Amino acid sequence: MKSLKCALTTILVLSLAPISHSQTAHRTNAQIVEFILDIQQRRVLEMAEVMPAEKFSFVPAGEGFHGVRSFAEQLRHIAVDNYLLGAGMLGEKPPVDTGKGEDGPESIRTKPDVIDYVTGSFAYMRRAVHAIDDDNAPIPTPQISPWPKGTATRLGLALEDCVHTWDHYGQLVEYFRMNGMIPPESRK
Repeated sequence: MKSLKCALTTILVLSLAPISHSQTAHRTNAQIVEFILDIQQRRVLEMAEVMPAEKFSFVPAGEGFHGVRSFAEQLRHIAVDNYLLGAGMLGEKPPVDTGKGEDGPESIRTKPDVIDYVTGSFAYMRRAVHAIDDDNAPIPTPQISPWPKGTATRLGLALEDCVHTWDHYGQLVEYFRMNGMIPPESRK
């Protein structure tokens, strides 16, 4: 929990830094989170588009990698958390099948299907982000969230989602490198 708080604090401070440079700029919590979400969506989907379809089933081999997710499962996992945390923020059930656990539905296997699923999840999370209130009123804590019962807020869940997505983005980058590929963002 301590590392989660540290990571969330870091994201919040970094997201507020550009605002401090302009006295006239005022952004709501929702606008700040949406700014981060836009970057994440662009980077995650760019990775999904560039990775060859035959590599979507790639799983690292060797000691220490038993049971890790494939490239496609990493993407579906990002999407599932977008859907589950977004649903928690909105106080509703996810609008799509999230499968069992956090790996997404087994029926979503092909590159186009995975990309569509991830794209839809970011659109849903963006909808949820617009529900963030600047008062940070507590909401019911979703089962997937590590926030203690009764302490979750829409902003807290949105930041949790952002931290989670960056974690898995890092894993996607590593999968690229393991396949001898340069991640799109590193090419720029």
